[in-house]
Amino acid sequence: MLSRKDVRPRQVQLLLDNGILPVAVDYRLCPETTILEGPIPDVRDAYAWAHNVLPALELKHGFLSIERGRVVVIGWSTGGTLAMSLAWTLVPRSIPPPEGILVFYCPTDYEDVFWQTRNVPDHSEAYSHDDFNILEGVRADPITAYNVPPELVAAGGWMTPRDARSRLVLHMNWRGQTLPVLFHGLPAPETLDNPAEAAKYVQQPQPPKEDIIRASPYAQIVRGNYKSPTHIVFGTKDDLIPWQQAQRTVDALKDANVECGITLLQDQPHLFDMFRDPDGKRWEGVMEGYRFLLRKAGRM
Repeated sequence: MLSRKDVRPRQVQLLLDNGILPVAVDYRLCPETTILEGPIPDVRDAYAWAHNVLPALELKHGFLSIERGRVVVIGWSTGGTLAMSLAWTLVPRSIPPPEGILVFYCPTDYEDVFWQTRNVPDHSEAYSHDDFNILEGVRADPITAYNVPPELVAAGGWMTPRDARSRLVLHMNWRGQTLPVLFHGLPAPETLDNPAEAAKYVQQPQPPKEDIIRASPYAQIVRGNYKSPTHIVFGTKDDLIPWQQAQRTVDALKDANVECGITLLQDQPHLFDMFRDPDGKRWEGVMEGYRFLLRKAGRM
């Protein structure tokens, strides 16, 4: 779901105000491809471009200059998991990992049993036992962006049970199918010989453990493959990812002597930084993460 156009404008301006040039990245979305074949290679390629090619480009605005070799990375939700993957996936290409990584409310441990058990996100209980074709929201070819049509009025600005692709995301939660969808993918309905075949994709087997490890930050940390300084920001009322997972990941980073930090915002939901912030508490939590990142970028 979503795209690079959903990056928070206020946070983009914060980066610019501190002399950092934001490079917003689109990547192929699951389940038209798998997490190991699409999103992870795509963000790795984008990082390599920003590290090796961008500094040599002639910029049209004279007030901008690129400091070669100094790259930090930010990600929201699943994009945060992809941002963290850059700490270990760049090694085969001999490219230095990010100077710092800032992530918001993202999965960090795909080995957690949470991903294989039923989870009912807020406001979805009334639909969680409905039968529907989970392939309705799958496209025939990979896509890099998806937003719920405005007329369907997405809850929280991004998902609604009235939308076929949203129902796919909810299905992943309702049936403990997050990992099979991400690691195996799903076919588009028109690619099936018989429409009845769709039923066999409702409950796919869990992926092999070795595949899960390849995409899981926590697994890479405890194996000594993760060295990038990292700060995680999370709300304690996240209905899609348990905040305890983030805490466990930061504890593992500390045990591995990797510079790290965590900001837990009490009673805040998933995507909290997209919502109104009347008392400024959400922004203060965001800023705690950015202060960490700006230090790693040499801007504080």
